[in-house]
Amino acid sequence: MTGSARGAVPGPTGRRMLGNTYDYEQDRLGFIDRCHREFGDVFRFSPTTVMVGDPEIIHDIFLRTNTDFRTEGSLFSDDRTSAAEQMRETGTLMLTRRKGWHGVNRAAATAHAERFLGQLEALVSRSGGRAVEVLPMMKSFFGFAVADYCLGGDGGDVSAVAEIIDRAANASVPLMRSSISFPQWFPAPTVIRFRKAERRALSQLELQVSARKERPGEDPRDLLDVLKAQGEEGLDTTAVTRLLDIVMRASHGVPGATVAWAVRQFALEPVHLHKIRRESAIVRAAAAGEPVEVSDLPYTTAFLQELLRAYPPTWLMGRWVHKDTTLAHYDLRRGEQVMFSAYHVHRDSRWWSDPEEFQPERWLGQERPHVGRAYFPFGAGPRICFGYQLGMVQLTLALAWLAENYDIDVLNAVEAVPTPVELLIPRGLKARFRPRQ
Repeated sequence: MTGSARGAVPGPTGRRMLGNTYDYEQDRLGFIDRCHREFGDVFRFSPTTVMVGDPEIIHDIFLRTNTDFRTEGSLFSDDRTSAAEQMRETGTLMLTRRKGWHGVNRAAATAHAERFLGQLEALVSRSGGRAVEVLPMMKSFFGFAVADYCLGGDGGDVSAVAEIIDRAANASVPLMRSSISFPQWFPAPTVIRFRKAERRALSQLELQVSARKERPGEDPRDLLDVLKAQGEEGLDTTAVTRLLDIVMRASHGVPGATVAWAVRQFALEPVHLHKIRRESAIVRAAAAGEPVEVSDLPYTTAFLQELLRAYPPTWLMGRWVHKDTTLAHYDLRRGEQVMFSAYHVHRDSRWWSDPEEFQPERWLGQERPHVGRAYFPFGAGPRICFGYQLGMVQLTLALAWLAENYDIDVLNAVEAVPTPVELLIPRGLKARFRPRQ
C-alpha cells in the first residue's frame, strides 16, 4: 500500500524476495512480539497484510465486520468474488446464524450433556490406559460429538459424516499454515487434496440436509432440525449446508486443543485438578441426565477461561478489508487482510496483571480481570464464533468429567511447548488415562 496523507503503516523491511515470511516462519510468536515492540500496535507484515495489537482497535474491527470488514475469504490467491456477491453471501449467512442461534445456546447444549458425556466415556475407556497422543484423540472426539449434536438427533450413526468433515478440515491445514497463498489452479498436491475433500464434505452435508427436509416436521432434536424448522422463513439447502459446514469444521479443532492444554496444565500444576474434583457432584448429575448449569461449576469455568486466555487455540485471527476504509488513522484497501493475535493481547501486561502466571482465581472475583476488551478467545461482535456457548458448556463438562473419573499421567508436559500453527497446540502431548478407583 502506498502512503496517504496519514502516512504509511510502519513495519519491518523484510528480506529481498522473501519479505518477512522467512523470519515469521522461524519464530511466529517471537516475530509478532518483536514487531509490536519496535513498530507499535499497528504494523505492516506484507504489501497486503497489516497486524494489530491494541484490543480497542481490534474491537473496532469486530464491530465493523459485515460492513467494512468480512470474515469470509478464500484460501487461494485468485479469488475474484465481487463485493456485491460477497455482501449477498454475508447477508444469507447472518440470516442463517440468527435462525439457528437458539440451537447452539447454553440451554440446548446443557440438554445434550448426558449424551455428550456418555460419548466421552466410551472414547477414553477405549484407550485402555495406554499412552495416547492427546490432541488427535480429543479432536476426533469433538468432531464426532459436534456432528452428533448437529445431525444425530434421529439416532443415526454420524461417524461417516464426522470422518468426511474431519478430512476436509485436515486438508485445509497445510494451506492455512502457509504464509503464501496459491491460485486454485495450482497443481500442488495440497491444493488438489483440499478441493477434493471440500467438495466431498459439502456434498455429504447437502445430502443430509435434503433428506431431512423431506421428512415430516417434528420437535427439534438437533441443530439441523432447528434450522429445518426455519425453512419456510428464507433458509434454503445451500445456506443450511454452509452453516453446518462452518460449525462442524471449526468445532473440533478448538475444543480438542483446549482439552489438550488442560491435560498439560493438570500435570504442571495438579492443584487445579484437585480443585476441579471438588465440583464432581455436578458433573455426575449431568452424566445421569439431571439438569445442571455450568454456573454450578465455578472453579472449572474459571480454569477454562484462564486456559483460553493463556493458550487460546485460535491464537491468530483476521478479517479481510471489504471496502476501502481507515483503521487507526491508516488507509486500507479492499482485499487487504488485517490480522491480530489473541495470544499476544492476552499476555500483554498493559491489559493484564501477572499475564505470564496461570491464575484461574483471577476469574472468580467481582471485577473483570483485564483492561477494556482484552479478552476475545472466540472473537466478538456480529461474527463472534457461532458455537461459542456450545463450546463453553461442552468443554466445562468435559474437563470436570475427566478430572472426576480419571487419573491422568502426562508423559511429556514440559516438552509439549506452545506451537503456533493453524491452532496453538501442545505439540506431541502424550498421556495415560487410568480410571480412578
